[in-house]
Amino acid sequence: MAGFHIKQIVLLLLLVCCAHAHTHIRNLIIDGKTLERGKCIRPYESNFNFPVKGVDNEQIVCRTTSMSASSTDMCDVKAGSTMTIEFHEEEDSGSRAIEGKHYGPCIAYLSKMTSDGQPSGWFKIFEQGYDSSSKKWCIDTLNANDGKLDIEIPGDIEDGDYLLRGEIIALHLAEKKGGAEFYNNCVQLTISGGSGTATPELVQIPGVYAEDDPGIYFNLYDGYKSYSIPGPKVYKAGSVAAVNPKAPGNGETESSSSAGGEDDNGGEDDNGGEDDNGGEDNNEPTTSSSSRKGNGSPPDDDANPSPTDDDDSKSSSPAASTKPTSSPKPPCTRPRRRRRNVDARRRIAEL
Repeated sequence: MAGFHIKQIVLLLLLVCCAHAHTHIRNLIIDGKTLERGKCIRPYESNFNFPVKGVDNEQIVCRTTSMSASSTDMCDVKAGSTMTIEFHEEEDSGSRAIEGKHYGPCIAYLSKMTSDGQPSGWFKIFEQGYDSSSKKWCIDTLNANDGKLDIEIPGDIEDGDYLLRGEIIALHLAEKKGGAEFYNNCVQLTISGGSGTATPELVQIPGVYAEDDPGIYFNLYDGYKSYSIPGPKVYKAGSVAAVNPKAPGNGETESSSSAGGEDDNGGEDDNGGEDDNGGEDNNEPTTSSSSRKGNGSPPDDDANPSPTDDDDSKSSSPAASTKPTSSPKPPCTRPRRRRRNVDARRRIAEL
């Protein structure tokens, strides 16, 4: 019986501990003004500081069943400005942000709001995870800063009504799948003054996370040295990587221009016969292709697809300088000239 009572006491202590380990976005700070609790924040549930469990749970969107915009005020924010969201365990602002051992990342998303108050698609505008040099998590920073988290609003988004979704992912139980705890709330903002040129890549919530993501299924007690924040890359004003992960210059442009170059075909040069009269035709397309690459490599490098991007490093070595590719005249023209000379000698012999 004594053992049974001890187990009950331990369980009760764990419940008390966990009850005080939860958090929520209590209030906002805009233009230096601290707003009252809940102002412009989607309505809290009765268990306002309890976590959401499960990446496919509908509550992971805003941690509320009230997704109507009409029940919440709109707060005006300028594009390009920095606002602050403030996390606290309890309703009063004097409580800490979250229990100190609930390590995990802080993340913020934006979504354009539809006419009925629903999110149209999210893009990430802030993230902070684990700093391996200081061995500190975002939670450490948050508690040291009285729960305040500064969020910069991109300056190039279009004007309109938005939802800002602030989130803490607590990983203290995440060594088991489904153990991560999500503390998220949504803020209603009317953003103005942006250039409207942004086209960030959008994700869906739920949908952006999976239970086996390295940043969701994570063991805090296994001697980790790094951490990968889940979700897409952060969108910054003027960023193009968020729109197209394959940014220009990733190697595809060079490959396609090499494959389509006239030098590889050789057909136009053979028909015209100008190769024997100074090689102008061979040099002209090669120069054009070299200028597209912009790497200063000899003309032969474009005509010969065998060497890859390592050509630049190879050509700097003494051995590479003795290769035929360093010749100013493309080696592919020499066989064509020998074939034409043989044909000419045969025609003379027949006469």
